[in-house]
Formats: sequence, C-alpha cells, structure tokens
Amino acid sequence: MKNFIKYDLYIQLFFIIIGTIVTILKGWQGWIFFYIIVGIPQLVSFLIKVFLKVKISPLFLIYGMTILPVWISIVVILTLRTTEIDYKITAIPGYIVMAAFFYSPFMALLYVIESHNLYKSLK
Repeated sequence: MKNFIKYDLYIQLFFIIIGTIVTILKGWQGWIFFYIIVGIPQLVSFLIKVFLKVKISPLFLIYGMTILPVWISIVVILTLRTTEIDYKITAIPGYIVMAAFFYSPFMALLYVIESHNLYKSLK
C-alpha cells in the first residue's frame, strides 16, 4: 500500500500540472480539459483509496462529499438526457455540476495536498 500511495502522489502531481498547462495553452476554450485530465484520475484514486481503507482525514472526507455528487450528477444527466422525461428531473444534478465548475479546481489542489500528507504520514 505504501508504494501505491507514493506512486499515486506522483501521478496526481503529474496530472494537475499537465491539466494546468493544457488549460493555459488552450485558453478559456480549453477549460473543460482541466476537469477531464485532473478529475478522472483523482476519482479513480479516491475510489481505490476508499476500498484500500486508508486513513480517512477530514480533508479526504470533504473531498469525497463534494466531488462524488458531481460525478453521480454527470452520469444521471447523461443517462436521462437520452430518455423522454421532464427536464426538471435533471435540474438539480445540473446545478450541482455548474457549481462544481467553480470549486473543483480548489478541491483538486486540496486532493493533491491530502495525497502528500498521506504519503508523509506513511514514511
């Protein structure tokens, strides 16, 4: 597990740097790339850490409570968009996703900090 935590920290640092560089190079037209490049690896990392039962800190818990609803909302929106239902059902998940555009970059940075803290605690 210690090796996973170490490599996970480096992977998270790599993706946040690459996501930032791509966003800077693409400008405001490429902002969605940051969420994809950084968000998907962090979601996978978060889920692996949950199933590995690593030490859960308050920051890790806050990250999970703010980011998991976003991914669930995206799945709900994409799933229900193809059906013939009232769009009012997808309004709340849509609001969650829109709010996440503002706080997700900060949460991504906090997740990298949390990964660093977890790695230091295992040394």
